Amino acid sequence: MHFSDLASTVVVIALVSFFGLILGKIKIKSFSLGIGGVLFAGIIVAWSFKNYLGVDLNEGSYFPQTLHFVQEFGLILFVYAIGNQVGPAFFASFKSSGVKLLGLATLIVVLGCSVAFGFHKIGNLPLADTLGVYSGAVTNTPALGASQSMLRDITVPQITHGKRFDLFDEELSGVCGKAAGDMSCLSSDKADEYRNKANKMIEGRITSGYAVAYPFGILGIFLTIVLMKIIFKISIPDEGRKFDEAKTKLRKSISAVNVELTNEKLFGKKLLEIPELADSRVICSRIKRAGELHVPHAEMPVEKGDILHLVGEESLVKAAAPNIGQEVQVSMSTKGTNMRSVRVVVTHEKVLGKSIADMQLKEKYEVVVSRLVRTGVELIPDDHQVLQFGDVLNIVGNSADIDAVAKLLGDSKQKMMQVNMMPVFIGIFLGVIVGCIEIPIPGMTASLKLGLAGGPLVVALVLARYGSSITMGRMSWFMPISANNAVRELGIVLFLSCVGIVAGGKFTETVATKAGLMMMLYGACITFIPLFITGLIAIGVMKLNYLSVSGMFAGSCTDPPALAFANSLHTNSEATSLGYATVYPLTMFLRILSPQLIVILALMVD
Repeated sequence: MHFSDLASTVVVIALVSFFGLILGKIKIKSFSLGIGGVLFAGIIVAWSFKNYLGVDLNEGSYFPQTLHFVQEFGLILFVYAIGNQVGPAFFASFKSSGVKLLGLATLIVVLGCSVAFGFHKIGNLPLADTLGVYSGAVTNTPALGASQSMLRDITVPQITHGKRFDLFDEELSGVCGKAAGDMSCLSSDKADEYRNKANKMIEGRITSGYAVAYPFGILGIFLTIVLMKIIFKISIPDEGRKFDEAKTKLRKSISAVNVELTNEKLFGKKLLEIPELADSRVICSRIKRAGELHVPHAEMPVEKGDILHLVGEESLVKAAAPNIGQEVQVSMSTKGTNMRSVRVVVTHEKVLGKSIADMQLKEKYEVVVSRLVRTGVELIPDDHQVLQFGDVLNIVGNSADIDAVAKLLGDSKQKMMQVNMMPVFIGIFLGVIVGCIEIPIPGMTASLKLGLAGGPLVVALVLARYGSSITMGRMSWFMPISANNAVRELGIVLFLSCVGIVAGGKFTETVATKAGLMMMLYGACITFIPLFITGLIAIGVMKLNYLSVSGMFAGSCTDPPALAFANSLHTNSEATSLGYATVYPLTMFLRILSPQLIVILALMVD
């Protein structure tokens, strides 16, 4: 049987991915490699091929180039899917009550960069190793991709131009020195050979550092969570109870009450003339008059004895009810009437980006929109709310009008499951363009770029949040959760399998040396020191909830296994999951940019 070069590449990547996913599912108590198992499977396969079959997967021309393409494309898919998923939450998190957690997560990132840079300057850890160890210590794969991209596309030209070989060790300095030399007398093939060798060695060193630091990157979060519990003598049940109490106090729950009109000043007035209902913060979704239900509209006059069904934030409803009349316990069910209360999903492209007022639903149909559910959050649908794909509207009205409104809005479950690939590729295209834009940095001959990790992420974040408005509702940037998970999983598996294969040739040699053991120690410090210091501040000084802080720890390292461990602490995992979700979007963004910060500091500091 003879395999072509392309077939051989596909077979090896598929083999690595398959065994890596199996390896990642193996659990020792609460510890598992998770998706990191693909990385180590790549290392094992590449090492086995080299030592037992005499085949170096990183030699030749076709296979390494194909690996490089698959690796970069996998990274693009992964970060774009991440940005698409967390985009709305990313911008909303700046306005939410999680500002303290966001500040603490940012502190963890800054401290991690500071410790890594300290090891580079004071501990003389070569720059490529520093970036790899940093990315592995914080278990952030996009940071690994950003590190490789930064050194390949920005730093090597900057270093070779300024002869800053002190940033590398002796081996890499020699290779980069040849790449920096006057190659005008060499053939283009020979010049490219030197440059490719420099880039390949740098990427391999980064990957080896990542793999060496990765295991403790996971264990370090577990250890910090446990230590915080011991140091502050935390009672898990008490922390769960405190969180539930705080959540109840802060939550602006949606409430509904029935109010009989007894205020004589309102008799004969139109609904729009009642002050409590004028600003749409409290909605009258139905009226019962003489035992018969009616669909209310703005011009409808109210009469003595009318029963109004009011919906809104609990505090606003309670404040409005006494000014209208007296609360009564009366059934306002639509059963047995010609009225219905249904939930309609917004899926029609023509209504995306339009406000509820623009739709003129109240004017054209005998319906009332009483609630709006967006990404699992229940909102009061005021007239200025702009419709987005996937919004769920609770509509009350007669059957014929509800059917007409449902047709207008789409209400297609099939569309909710479909993936519109055109926006995905437009987003990737724009992301790569943005990633290639050069940003001049004072004092540097080379410019800063977001790269293939940062560009698609930034574009996906913006399009997920503002895409419908930017395209005037003509294009939906929504991606079903199942599709997003599939794209994200495919991307990260492809990326890690290629990264592992590239690192496999020299991984064992790295681990077996004194330098390799020191890299393990450096990685442990980069993981543990920022988390430990931030934990002391969060729990000891700021008195934050231990469960929320544990979730924040996992989110600050974008580490799902750590989240699973944190969730296992308490039967109700909402506290830890909310802490994780609050900081995850911002942290992912900062983790991708942070290697570039380390490189800039290394280039600017003498």
